[in-house]
Amino acid sequence: MSVLVIIPAAGSGSRFGGEIPKQFLPLAGKPLLLHSVERFFLDERVDQVIVAVAEALLANTKQTERARFVAGGATRQQSVLRALEAAGDGFELVAVHDAVRPFFATGTFHALLDAAHESGAAIPALPVNDTIHITRGDIIEATPDRALLAAAQTPQVFRYDILREALERAVADGIEGTDEAALATRYGHTVRVLPGDPMNFKITHAADMERAEKIMAEATA
Repeated sequence: MSVLVIIPAAGSGSRFGGEIPKQFLPLAGKPLLLHSVERFFLDERVDQVIVAVAEALLANTKQTERARFVAGGATRQQSVLRALEAAGDGFELVAVHDAVRPFFATGTFHALLDAAHESGAAIPALPVNDTIHITRGDIIEATPDRALLAAAQTPQVFRYDILREALERAVADGIEGTDEAALATRYGHTVRVLPGDPMNFKITHAADMERAEKIMAEATA
């Protein structure tokens, strides 16, 4: 299987706060983004990694045959599509991974590759433990059964043609998705759900970075 990994990293990270986008903040001496890039780069099953960054940062990146940087878009969806277009159609599987999830498990990633190869698409997800309400303003409108809910993680893996079709149809329909699996499902594709990993958390707030720093410190102690 030929495998492409796309990491959309052109966002501003506004929820984290501060002037530096969170994906470029230092973690254990190197940018947070680089932890994810290196783990994929060193994976023998990955043929190429493409990172979509803000266009202004392209001049400061180092292009190699296996790790490339391209100009991202204003949204995640635009960045993923631009990276996919830059890669061309020489790949069977495409994994899309959040730039700020540095602790994904290699075993989970490989299981996702195998599942997507077999079924077309696969994502990791965790069960939802809290009660989730659907609200409008300050009023609860509905309370879905949490047994039917799952908290999606990345990497999300797709056959190339499925991801390309979903992204292009979304653009044509004027839809701006925040999750590739949701787009694939919207356009009729089956997406398998594999067990996620609590360690594969997304660094969104300052407390998440503190947790990540503690994990790295314990790993090197």
